[in-house]
Amino acid sequence: MTVADLYSRPDIEGPALDRLEAIFVELVRTVEQQVRRGLSERLGASDWLPHRLVQLLASDEIEIARPVISASPLLTDEDLLKLLAECSTEHRLQVALRPGVGPVVSEAILNTEEPLLLAALAANTCAVLPPDGMSRLVSASEHVVSLRQPLIDHPALTEELAERLYVWVGDVMQQTLCARFPHHAEQLKQAISDTVQTLNDARIALKLHDSGRLTPASLLRFLREGRHGLFLNGLALLSEIRVDEVRIMISRPSARQFYLVCLAAGIDRAAFPDVLDGLRRSGMNVPPPLIETELRLGERDRYQAKLELRALVDSLGTFPIIH
Repeated sequence: MTVADLYSRPDIEGPALDRLEAIFVELVRTVEQQVRRGLSERLGASDWLPHRLVQLLASDEIEIARPVISASPLLTDEDLLKLLAECSTEHRLQVALRPGVGPVVSEAILNTEEPLLLAALAANTCAVLPPDGMSRLVSASEHVVSLRQPLIDHPALTEELAERLYVWVGDVMQQTLCARFPHHAEQLKQAISDTVQTLNDARIALKLHDSGRLTPASLLRFLREGRHGLFLNGLALLSEIRVDEVRIMISRPSARQFYLVCLAAGIDRAAFPDVLDGLRRSGMNVPPPLIETELRLGERDRYQAKLELRALVDSLGTFPIIH
């Protein structure tokens, strides 16, 4: 502590300060654990300690490291990332709980996908998350139960995210969400109803597909009857892509990509304008229809359409124009 007092004096600088720093760091490195712990508890939040010493204490045994990781203003994002990469679970947990942890470190914690660290980050309401941080935590809470209560209490939880969270939490937590967003309570309850309908549509489509009764004609019938969820699930099964990938194709500025989906599912050129019209009447935002010459030029047999569609989907967002 005498060396620490000397080091903290403002009148000591230059080579003398460098020598004191070297002595200070070496002393701490060699003293007993109890001494390092006392030093950490007493000086962990100080803003004048040598950076090398702060790094040394932060990577020490967790009882020594905790006061430094949680409070030292001298730890940089690089230091914290190194602790996340190299130190024990207890150290990493303390990093996730660190007040005011920044978006770079929060991103690294999110990327670990470790339930314990994610729950700690969700509970740390002072953490600065990346722009999509809350959304990723809410998505993870579908499978990580320990995330749910911290997210319900989190001040950054929005009505939109609460809607997603509402679907997979229990009755008590649903009531808490309704109480927190009273003007949004009906939409939260509707989220459950929509989810049940979505699952039911997927179940029916899969059953029809497995029995050989799912056909292009039945898809068009579902669309005429206003059973749009069943239509999309059936379309995904027959075109051999996922429902979310079907929705991505529908959302493209041009109808060419969605036309390829329909061809892969066995829906022919003549029926495609009716498909677009039916989806538009359902309230979906669909692209403008293709003109007749574009429809003729874009026609393929079903096997070729499936191959091209698979390549299109695998391009992960790079959507080539279908000629």
